[in-house]
Amino acid sequence: ISQGISITRYRKVMKSPSQSIPQIAIQATVLATLVSFAYLLKKKIQKHNENKSHSSSTDTNRTISIRGVAALSPPLSYLNNFFKCLEDPYDSQENQRGYIALCVAENKLVIDLLGERLMQHGTAITAFSDSSVYSYGSFLGLPVAREAIAYFLAKNFLASHDAVMTPEEALESISPNHIAIGAGAASLINHLFYILGDKGDCCLIPAPYYAAFESDMRIVAGCVPFAIQLANPARGPTTQELDLAFIEAQSKGMRVRFILLTNPNNPLGVIYSSDVIRNVIAWARKRQLHTIMDEIYALSIHNKSCKSFQSVINVLNNKLGNDVHHIWALSKDFGASGFRVGTLYTQNVQLLNALANLNIFSGVSHPMQIITAELLTDDKFVDHFLDAARERLRYSFLICAKKLDEMVLPYVHAEAGLFVYVDFSALLPTKDFEGEAKLNELITNYAHIVLTPGESQRDCRAGYFRICY
Repeated sequence: ISQGISITRYRKVMKSPSQSIPQIAIQATVLATLVSFAYLLKKKIQKHNENKSHSSSTDTNRTISIRGVAALSPPLSYLNNFFKCLEDPYDSQENQRGYIALCVAENKLVIDLLGERLMQHGTAITAFSDSSVYSYGSFLGLPVAREAIAYFLAKNFLASHDAVMTPEEALESISPNHIAIGAGAASLINHLFYILGDKGDCCLIPAPYYAAFESDMRIVAGCVPFAIQLANPARGPTTQELDLAFIEAQSKGMRVRFILLTNPNNPLGVIYSSDVIRNVIAWARKRQLHTIMDEIYALSIHNKSCKSFQSVINVLNNKLGNDVHHIWALSKDFGASGFRVGTLYTQNVQLLNALANLNIFSGVSHPMQIITAELLTDDKFVDHFLDAARERLRYSFLICAKKLDEMVLPYVHAEAGLFVYVDFSALLPTKDFEGEAKLNELITNYAHIVLTPGESQRDCRAGYFRICY
């Protein structure tokens, strides 16, 4: 059309006896091509104008940066459903049609025990009587708090089961200078990725895994998760599975920089053997990767006599080097996620020096650090508390497991943690993640129960859900 060819002229050509059939066919083909091109060009211009208009409108309405827009994405795909539980919570007497949150790993079974201890008169006085709590200090933490955490880790993570360790021995084993305190485990994990990695660097994680890890490494540090799919997730990754994931990530243009393990595992509730931990770290060290060891459920083992859990600190005989970094927090084992107290133990001095500057954005208030120090050095209370917590967790798990057995729903037998991983695949309307989403929608909208779907935890099998009991 833009070349001046008209339908009228085309009709004249078709009627002209001087034109042979092949010539007419060629001209018709050219005409058809030009008409098609013109039509497509017109549609492309229209679409471009629409996109430009939409983009202009979006830019006009947007009041935050592109980075800010990225932060608008919720850290958990099921977070909106959890908000329903907060806005309309179930109550057996007042609101039987409310929502029940079984999607958040919080140990509310022990709040009474912890609250009773912290409401002692002397605790509040200690937290506010020292003049140091009113002033600036090292953003790695107050000396008294770092010493208390070093003592606690040495006694409960480094020492062998039932071994007795004096405070002096503990502080000789784990230096308080290698301890950092941050506003929860998530903030410290975020800092690790930011300081040790660059934007686009990849972290391998055995799947299924805690859904919020992706947000922890992505929003600020810009690092990328890569799921290691396992033949037997409860056993942990083998060398062959690590190799396969490493090669696959590299084939997609990723620079693998980290491996992240949670032990005891979330969402499976199983304990990795010391051999698995040792082999994973040896594999990572051959490739000069950093290993982040999240042991936030280390003291939430159901059976006190269970000797299967060994902290990475013990497995490596406290030789973490510059490449193994240990994470723990009050959130799970002490049922105090609202306190926002996380700990990092690392022997990488350069990392700690960088964190001393960066942690100004996520430091823990000094009164809370004093309270934490008093709590973690109260051996009599800690031993009693952890024994009671284990018993309550085990009892709660057995109630949940009994119901699942009655419903003939397979599950991973939990040894630790606050959750059980359940196979609902027999109930899926279709055997895929679309079917999982439909079942999740039914459970949320009709049963008013919110669970953690397996897809959000990068499980390759549709139909698995985590239940926090």
